[in-house]
Amino acid sequence: MRKSALKPRKSPAQGRAQATYDAILEAAAQLLSRQGLAGFNTNAVAARAGVSVGSLYQYFPNKDALMVALIQRQQKRQQDTVTASVAVLPEGDLEGAVRLIVRAAMRHHRDDSLLASAIDHEEARLPIGDLLDGYLVQGGAVLAHLMARYPQALGKLNPKIAGRTLPAMIRAVVDSWSNLPVPQLDIAEDEAVRAVLGYIRCS
Repeated sequence: MRKSALKPRKSPAQGRAQATYDAILEAAAQLLSRQGLAGFNTNAVAARAGVSVGSLYQYFPNKDALMVALIQRQQKRQQDTVTASVAVLPEGDLEGAVRLIVRAAMRHHRDDSLLASAIDHEEARLPIGDLLDGYLVQGGAVLAHLMARYPQALGKLNPKIAGRTLPAMIRAVVDSWSNLPVPQLDIAEDEAVRAVLGYIRCS
């Protein structure tokens, strides 16, 4: 699949166009939340958004382009949640800080596990490695702040290496548990925290 086929045809330039664009993305999220990938198609999204299929295609050339835009929206919300958690990290409690960040990273699974699982599936299917790499870089920025707050515990880590490894580690552990038929979110959180602390202490 050509990467150009995954990009929106155009970006909304005015308030009314932005409202239509947002309504389409919200309708897509609602469909995935209720029916998973089985009920996800452009006709169903357009009907739920209250727009014509032609209006949807003005912005998104196909279902995959719509999915990529939805992934970007969900990832931005997740990143905002993680970033906000950094502002309230507990003093002198590394484990508590790690748990707070892990919990923020997996909040989308707790809020809507079916939507989160659908997005995880599509992230693995679609050729969007560059996009996902960008989110790992942002996760590395959160780690840099963590290292500044807990220098004695984290001082031996290589920031460049750990800044890529730790976000990927959290994501992999959380996804491996939370995408089971019955989401094991508490176990996912505990295992991700244990994995991060183990990595830190071994370093």
